[in-house]
Amino acid sequence: MKKNILLIVSVIFVLTGCVKKEKQSFNKRDEMNLLMADEIVKCINKEDIDSLYALFSAKVKTQDLNLKEDIKKLYKYLNGQVVSCEKWAVGSTTEIENEINSTYYFSSFKIVINKIDYYLYYIYFPRNDFDSSREGIRSLKIVKVDEDDKYFCYWQSLKPGVFLPDEAK
Repeated sequence: MKKNILLIVSVIFVLTGCVKKEKQSFNKRDEMNLLMADEIVKCINKEDIDSLYALFSAKVKTQDLNLKEDIKKLYKYLNGQVVSCEKWAVGSTTEIENEINSTYYFSSFKIVINKIDYYLYYIYFPRNDFDSSREGIRSLKIVKVDEDDKYFCYWQSLKPGVFLPDEAK
């Protein structure tokens, strides 16, 4: 009887430990997503093409041969320092199969540059056990708030790389 109780307690302890471990992992991913927004803003403020380029996934860097040029055009379009950044909305999706999983975030922030309000949108994979080449930023879109409707698209339709508004092309 004591063995059975000990076995049941052990199983509960192990299962509870696994749940907590995974929960911490998801909390870490949430934190990584918010840090990504900070990194994007730092890159914008420094107009650092290489640092922003480095944040993109290996897959995007391989497929989008104009990525660095698009980043350069984005900086020219923004033309200034981010003076404020406010989290607007963050959503995430996680796919789990057996012991492997993938999480991606679709995030939006309101930023201000030269007294102009912009929305900063990005899709970010902090973890992808199915395809590690997809870890990093998948898509980045920054548009003026008053032009947001003009450039509306669903998250799933946002192409990999940097979205450029007409004014930035």
